[in-house]
Amino acid sequence: MENTPLDNDKHEEAECLAPDDRICGDSYSEEPETGIGALPPMNFLEGIFNAFSKHLLALAALPMIATAVLITADVVGRLFLNRPINGITDIESLLMSLVGFGAMPLVAVQRQPLQIELFYENFSGHTRRILYLLSCLLTGGITGMLGWLAFNEAMEWTRLTATLSIAEKPFVFWSAIGLGIVFIAFLFQVIHVLKAMLKRREYLEILCGTGIALLIASLPFLYKFFGLSLPSLVIGGGGFLLLLTLILLRVPLGYTMALIGLLGLLVISRRPSAAYGTVGSIPFTETTTFLMIALPMFMLMGDMVSLAGLSEDLFFAAERWLGRLPGGLAVATVGGCAGFGAVCGESLATVITMTAVALPAMKEHNYDMSLATGALAAGGTLGILIPPSTGFIIYSMITEESVGKLFVAGIVPGLLLTGIFMVIIMLRVMRNPSIAPIGPKYTLGEKLKSLVALIPVAALFLIVVYGILNGWFTPAEGGAFGAVLGFLYALVRRKLTPKIFWDAMKRSTAMFGKMFAMFIGLKVLGAFLAASRLPTVLAETVIKLQVSPAVVIIAIVVMYIILGCVMNIMPMMMLTLPSIYPTVQAYGFDGIWFGVLCVIVMEMGQITPPVGMNVYTLASLHPEISTKTIFKGVGAFFCGMLICIAIVACFPQLALCLL
Repeated sequence: MENTPLDNDKHEEAECLAPDDRICGDSYSEEPETGIGALPPMNFLEGIFNAFSKHLLALAALPMIATAVLITADVVGRLFLNRPINGITDIESLLMSLVGFGAMPLVAVQRQPLQIELFYENFSGHTRRILYLLSCLLTGGITGMLGWLAFNEAMEWTRLTATLSIAEKPFVFWSAIGLGIVFIAFLFQVIHVLKAMLKRREYLEILCGTGIALLIASLPFLYKFFGLSLPSLVIGGGGFLLLLTLILLRVPLGYTMALIGLLGLLVISRRPSAAYGTVGSIPFTETTTFLMIALPMFMLMGDMVSLAGLSEDLFFAAERWLGRLPGGLAVATVGGCAGFGAVCGESLATVITMTAVALPAMKEHNYDMSLATGALAAGGTLGILIPPSTGFIIYSMITEESVGKLFVAGIVPGLLLTGIFMVIIMLRVMRNPSIAPIGPKYTLGEKLKSLVALIPVAALFLIVVYGILNGWFTPAEGGAFGAVLGFLYALVRRKLTPKIFWDAMKRSTAMFGKMFAMFIGLKVLGAFLAASRLPTVLAETVIKLQVSPAVVIIAIVVMYIILGCVMNIMPMMMLTLPSIYPTVQAYGFDGIWFGVLCVIVMEMGQITPPVGMNVYTLASLHPEISTKTIFKGVGAFFCGMLICIAIVACFPQLALCLL
């Protein structure tokens, strides 16, 4: 796809289109604070709006900092001084609403919502313009609708917080304002793509995209107009198919879920006021839960420990102890990934951080790049399995299983998978020693000295996980406490400057804004699926088939492996678990064990084509290494993950033994 401006006559036929391409005569730029791609404004008004969104993100980072500090102060006061902060749960919930709705607009402005790219690049330029127009119209329409419903809800809102009796009304208004700002961002995107299409005289394409958007939006009214009366299960199934279709056409995931959820509720209820009332309260009430607060706190913790330089300590310690093994540096890389995952909780962050540390060392020692990059891409998957894990947090939010128990359940399978990866590396090198020369030899003193640097990593891991399991603090408190400890350690090591710290805060806030939109959509969709009874009926149908439990688990694993080839772990969880989990419960499977199995299977998607985000992230960091080389390297690790899944499936106690 060509990225030349549309206003250049010489390149009038260039295929270029938002959201990530250079369009409408504007050159591509990048925000250094967030790392998110941006399109320059087409006029003064949009420039003012974009600048406002950037400042809004910066302001949203302040309550993120305040939340972490207040939670940590409450933990210290409660555990050591017997003086907790009164009403801390009220305060942190309200602060996080400020963060989420303040961060969402810039994510929209920067054209970086979570979406699936599977088929989009295969379409012609004018088809992509139609799809992008459709996407902007639908996302703009649903955000405008959500903002309007939230505003109406705020007008009637009289509830006070449980402890401090703070009026929630202003914060509900803020949710409406935040959604309204997002609506304006998508409105500017509509103008961008219309300008490009009008310049090309694509009038029919404009009518096509607009017509499809209007048809989808009018489905509830057409249903009522024609007097249709379909079973709620059929409505639920039809809504789910439409959801998948729009997602595959690159409509942003969170907004698509909200759109289908609202349309489905309007069809099922036949009373718009009931559907509007249900949806109007969701943006505020369903995004200020304790587990929702845990997610940004662990994101922040990962950023802080990364800044503290713990990844270098982990790799160098692993290198000194494991470097003399066959493929020692690659083995050390996997060990470093496991250690960093224990204080980070996120796959891509593990890949990015460990690549910067380990890949130069493996290049220096003439490692085969297929082995080196395969170890890094696969090792990154450990970041979301070994606790604390954002994957387990999201699973807990959807299924309401204990996140503390999920964290503990991930330890043994995480160590098992780490060991399998290491064995795979050693077997490959033993078969062909030329791909990985033996590493340097270190004295016992040097080895023991390297362990000293691991004390902060081990201490942070034990404090957070052990504290959550033993009830010292909640998951949100554990994440906040870990983030503050990581910050203090980085400060002591003189790794922080005000700019580095502020950039990290804005990066974490922007990522949370992206996830925030996802969870609003998930909750709206969940209300529709519950009303349609689709998950319950599917579970009852599977049970009536009298299929053995083993067949059910195998079918779920195969389904997730296939889905992992086309979407990432977060969309997979949000789309499938609301429907699949009731079946899991009906068969009597342990929800904690199933959560571990799910995370392992879903993480396979991080290294499988065509999505393979770990692979593409690594390739973007080192463009000289082809994705073909990396995918070739991860093949053996993919088989290793299958072995781990089989072992955990056959021996559930591996996940449950520490509970």
